[in-house]
Amino acid sequence: MTFDNNTVYVLDSYGLIFRCYFAFINRPLTNPKGENISALFGFFRNFHYILEHYKPGHIIAAMDSKTKTFRHDFYPEYKATRNKTPEDLHAQIPWICEILTALGIPILQCDGYEADDVIATVAKKCAERGQTCRILSGDKDLMQLVNDSTQILKPENGGGWKVTGEEGVLAEWGVKPAQLLDLLSLYGDTADNIPGVQGVGVKTAGKLLNDYLNLDGIYAHIDEIKGAMQKKLIDGKENAYFSQKLVRLCDTVPCEEIDKAISAPLSLDFAAAAKLLTQYGALQPARQYAELAVNAGQKVEVGESLPLASANADASSSATPSPRGAQSLPPKTPAFQAEEIIPIKKNDTSNYKAITKLSDLEDYITNFISSGSNRIAYDCETTSLDTLTTTLVGFSLCYQPGLAVYVPIQLASDDLFNQTDYIELKDALNQLLRIFKNPDITVIMHNAKFDLKVLFSSINKAFSQSELSAILNKEKALGLECQLFDTMITAWLENPDRMGKNAYGLEYLCETKLGLAGIEYDDIVEKGKTFADLPLETAYPYAAEDADFTFQLADLLTKEYLVPGGDTAKKLFDLEHALLPVLAQMEITGIHLDSAFLNSYNEELTQKLSQVQAQIHQTVGHEFNIASPKQLQTVLFDELGLPRGKKTATGYSTDTSVLEELAQVNPVPKMILEYRELAKLQSTYVETLPKLTDSAGRIHTSFIQTGTATGRLSCRDPNLQNIPVRNDAGRRIRQAFTAPKGKVLISADYAQIELVVLAHLSGDPNMCKAFIDGTDVHRATASMIFGVSPDAVTPEMRRTAKTINFGVIYGMSAFSLAKDLGISRTQAQNFIDMYFRTYSGVSSFMTQVISDAEATGCVSTMFGRHRPIMNINSRNKLEKSGAERIAKNTPIQGTAADIVKHAMLSISQALNNTNSPARLLLQVHDELIFECPDDKNTVDQTIALIREKMENAVKLAVPLRVSIEYGKNWGEFH
Repeated sequence: MTFDNNTVYVLDSYGLIFRCYFAFINRPLTNPKGENISALFGFFRNFHYILEHYKPGHIIAAMDSKTKTFRHDFYPEYKATRNKTPEDLHAQIPWICEILTALGIPILQCDGYEADDVIATVAKKCAERGQTCRILSGDKDLMQLVNDSTQILKPENGGGWKVTGEEGVLAEWGVKPAQLLDLLSLYGDTADNIPGVQGVGVKTAGKLLNDYLNLDGIYAHIDEIKGAMQKKLIDGKENAYFSQKLVRLCDTVPCEEIDKAISAPLSLDFAAAAKLLTQYGALQPARQYAELAVNAGQKVEVGESLPLASANADASSSATPSPRGAQSLPPKTPAFQAEEIIPIKKNDTSNYKAITKLSDLEDYITNFISSGSNRIAYDCETTSLDTLTTTLVGFSLCYQPGLAVYVPIQLASDDLFNQTDYIELKDALNQLLRIFKNPDITVIMHNAKFDLKVLFSSINKAFSQSELSAILNKEKALGLECQLFDTMITAWLENPDRMGKNAYGLEYLCETKLGLAGIEYDDIVEKGKTFADLPLETAYPYAAEDADFTFQLADLLTKEYLVPGGDTAKKLFDLEHALLPVLAQMEITGIHLDSAFLNSYNEELTQKLSQVQAQIHQTVGHEFNIASPKQLQTVLFDELGLPRGKKTATGYSTDTSVLEELAQVNPVPKMILEYRELAKLQSTYVETLPKLTDSAGRIHTSFIQTGTATGRLSCRDPNLQNIPVRNDAGRRIRQAFTAPKGKVLISADYAQIELVVLAHLSGDPNMCKAFIDGTDVHRATASMIFGVSPDAVTPEMRRTAKTINFGVIYGMSAFSLAKDLGISRTQAQNFIDMYFRTYSGVSSFMTQVISDAEATGCVSTMFGRHRPIMNINSRNKLEKSGAERIAKNTPIQGTAADIVKHAMLSISQALNNTNSPARLLLQVHDELIFECPDDKNTVDQTIALIREKMENAVKLAVPLRVSIEYGKNWGEFH
């Protein structure tokens, strides 16, 4: 590695620590002890980035004084307005210093001086020695130091760091770096309690400095400045020069260690850092520093790995969450074992090969079948990710680690390969079907649903209808008979709380579990090209590697999850994998959309939006851009004088929660909420859905099994679960989902399934009795908590009871209940207390859930699905209360989701076994949508079958009940 020995890198340590801490403030990272490690995690992840990208030969960490500074001597109020440093942030600073010291990074700190002063002194000494100084900070105060020898490295929002020189400062602030001191002196800084000149903002200060060069120049020409600004400057002169004294950085800090730090060669102990990072639970940085240690020839001794509870999209891809539980884990079932730190190495592709002859493919599959192995990995390569229109380019197979093959397929519209460089589609599929139609073989895939849909589409293209009837088993979804093993789904079952877009991606899982880095798709396929454009010598190592990685990952997941998880893990594995072809078939089938209806509704919505907009403008008294947060802030808070709420980086918030509060005192926020909802529905659904239909007018959503930690299915492209249920606009959009001619839609919806599950899990006699008797559970609840007979329950009483019933499932607090019902917090707490006295079994169950979660670190559904609970043992009350809400809800919501999945499987199998013409189309929360021929006998038989399978999907202590309707469109139901 070549180091940059002529540049000294200086860390504004506290700046980076605070930035990293607050980057995760909404979903902090904690270790199993409940300790927040967000700052530590982010600090060393950023530090690793600097080491990798800039390879510094000298690096220094500057820290603030532990005592008050010289600025406090003449201005005791300096920084007095700052909030107290959070305790869980303050606790991480010694850890960070410990790791920096172990690494070998000099920490510079001088009593009476701020880190900025230390940095200024380092920059000055670097200039004197002819060295470049790069300051790692986003602090504006440090930009006054920028010159020919000093640059700023600023953290970017999207990740990484950007070099800022003199031109960058000028572009950002409108003044040169040397003028920034006076600009800050003029407009002040409320964060540091620096007064500045009242009424002078950044733009005005910049204009004044561009006209008069500096603060002295401004006051030397004060007579040239006219009007109110002249008065502001005269009145604020003393404050301006006083602020200048505060803002000016001291570059003569008496710190003897600076010269040594600048000149001493850097010698970093990556292994020591990896060990400490592991000790504190930051596994991704630990893994990164362990890799650096291995590359540097250092021995890595990290000791016992600790799990990291993660909740941030970027951060979570680094760590295994700590165990979280509400019920005791099944015997011999390990709760989320910590990931080992595995240095990542480049994969060896030398043993991969391409099969371009049919006879060789036939021999390969014959050898596999006779090998005694019953598991083989399969991966396909296509021209796009749209399974409805894509073309199969080739596929890869692997049944021995490190040995994989790629089979290129003839493309009808392209003679990309030579005559001997491909196998015809039908011939290749006939060989593949020897695997996929064999019930004794397990086919391993990563994101199997995609591969299955592509395979199904390719089979339908290659074979005639008569051939298909002989090939596909009508009693199986998709007609295939092999066993399935999806490494993506299994990794999710092992740890359902990994966060981030690619948390279950093959690349990430192989790096973190196998320690293997593969070929990047973007490195071999140019932008605008597809896999079909690659020459065979480039294509086959990439494709074969995917099958090899998938095979190796399946072996590891079997050892780490399925074997120790025993029967419980196996049952969940079987449930999710049996569901795979069912979901694939639902996606392939799709649902019919009446685009003409939506186009008509779009015109109506456009007119309605214009009316609401005009009403808003008329009420306010002038036109403005409702979609502009800045203009909305001005209207609401300056013109209408409404109370300001939470502040954001761009001003005061105008989000939904703020507008809902303001709507209680002024009509404009309510109208804005209506406008926003209509506009969102128009853009998200009404205008978009018709563009997503195929040639038959059907729309094909994608169901995501790994999208939630509770086990509930989610969907996208489009997301049908977010269509509003309780308003007219949502109903109108649902009306567009129709049955084609000669068909009807059937809706089957579980009645209050989560409350049914709560009754079963808690065993509360009063709640169980209500469901067993078939009474209105909300009326029964109201009767008991208000102490009146069921006949005397008013609609308002029932509404309160219903809110509490469902609120309990989500751990609703008295504050939230008070807000929902429009009552005082005291009244709300009284209602909750009465509720738990009425349903004491529910109270005991919730208490036990929390107790078990604290002890084991995870919660479980009735079927043994585990979910880690971050922060369940946190000392931070806000974090802990949030963790408790998740702990209470997950067993209920997760069990309900498992019941729906069992019902889907049971119905699908029954429809296939009876050769029914009815088809399952959608699953939206607790509702299943079917399409069925429009004749009474078929409809009645189908409804009877659905009801029987849904109400008997599982056996509970209370009955499962289903509401079933049928009609011509989805909007008719409920």
